[in-house]
Amino acid sequence: MRGPVIRSLSVIVSPFHVGIRGSKTGAGPLFLQQHGLIPALEELGLPVRRVEVEPVDETDDELARSFEVLRRTARLVAQERRRSSFPVVLSGDCTGAVGVAAGLVASGAVADGGAVDGSRLGCVWFDAHDDIHTPDTLASGYGDSMPISLLAGRCYQRLLQTVPGHHPLNLDNLIHVGMRDVTDEERARVVEAGFDVIWGDAETKADFRDKLGQALQRKRLGQTMVHLDLDSLDLSLGKANKFGTAGGLLEEDILGCLDEVASQTKPVSLTIASFDPSYEGADNIARVAIQAVQSFIGSLSKAE
Repeated sequence: MRGPVIRSLSVIVSPFHVGIRGSKTGAGPLFLQQHGLIPALEELGLPVRRVEVEPVDETDDELARSFEVLRRTARLVAQERRRSSFPVVLSGDCTGAVGVAAGLVASGAVADGGAVDGSRLGCVWFDAHDDIHTPDTLASGYGDSMPISLLAGRCYQRLLQTVPGHHPLNLDNLIHVGMRDVTDEERARVVEAGFDVIWGDAETKADFRDKLGQALQRKRLGQTMVHLDLDSLDLSLGKANKFGTAGGLLEEDILGCLDEVASQTKPVSLTIASFDPSYEGADNIARVAIQAVQSFIGSLSKAE
């Protein structure tokens, strides 16, 4: 399955961590730019437009800031989709995916494949962690542990109603790749949620591409958002953020997995998230990420 050929790209920069610009993983989007992401995309011969989410200065409240970033992200994604441009979103944290999904739905009919049906939107989620906490299960207090729950509308329903285009994601349409850094309680919660997981393992090398390919054949997702948290990469490549761990995807794994996504679904967005360049190996993580994005977009731009 190949989607329509990509004609232009919009790099949407959201350099925020819990609504604060440039702090911790909020620095990742800016670092990827500095290391040549946009020139790498321009090498593909496509027009590339850069837009940035404006800083949130109206409130000091973390939750209010974070949701305002989501609203602004949703509006920009919808705006660029209406221009028939493929959104490549550089997000400081994983929660930015909630704004991306909402923007895809809000964009309405566009030239590159029609309107996105929120009830059928697929998602391939690369991450070392489960990301399915809610405020009731979150002992750490770390707000960016809930993005999949937010996507599925399992918490903060009132606030989610303020994000233009939000529609709960059906978890039957989600495939999670690289999960490994979870507690027994978190693993049980993931099993109960019922979405497909391609597990990573620090002791045994997983064949991520083959297992993802099989899951995609079974799911037949159609229109699909792709979310790449860079801590899904193996620690041997560098430490993408403070939660980086062994057992993840090597460079050939992420390239192969994205090729499977490109060939078996109709991708409608790509998000790169949760990269803190203050840790060792940041230059190599950036190189791998940029190569993965360039390869993925290159395959889509040549689709038939």
